[in-house]
Amino acid sequence: MPFYFAIIGHKDNPIYEVEFISLQQSFPPDLKELNPFILHASLDIIEDLQWQSTHSGSLNSSVGNSGNSGGGSFLRSRHTHSGAGAPGSCYLSKVDNFYGLSITGYITYGNMKFVMIHGNQNGAPVSVDDGMLKSFYQEVHELYIKTLMNPFYKIDEPITSPTFDWKVKQLAKKYLVK
Repeated sequence: MPFYFAIIGHKDNPIYEVEFISLQQSFPPDLKELNPFILHASLDIIEDLQWQSTHSGSLNSSVGNSGNSGGGSFLRSRHTHSGAGAPGSCYLSKVDNFYGLSITGYITYGNMKFVMIHGNQNGAPVSVDDGMLKSFYQEVHELYIKTLMNPFYKIDEPITSPTFDWKVKQLAKKYLVK
């Protein structure tokens, strides 16, 4: 299953982008070009969830599913009381769908957004393993914090470090790509 991961800065600018693919699966060429646009379209939902203090059904009906097929209340707040969205959790789980693709999110307390598009396998619905994904996001968050501590890095500037890129790809192999 292919994945497209990005770290989005305070000004909705991409800080880091990478695509993880397995040997057999990748995004179709026409969809690959749309990945940044699909990802940015889900930022409004992520920002709504960021400021939501309690889970309410009204968010699902007012925000919509941005072009997906099928409804349902799959949106979770950081302040719900079960699973991946437990209180104090930065992991938002599945926040949006787009033509069979799933979008998951993670917001740091410094307001950086980690967003990932999950491609589907042979047209099958995408299943997201919250435990593995949450671990991936948390470890990438730790790498990002280490990058912030570098005196030569400026906040909201693109991360160009080959070491950061290599470590993120290793985490993807560990948690995502099978």
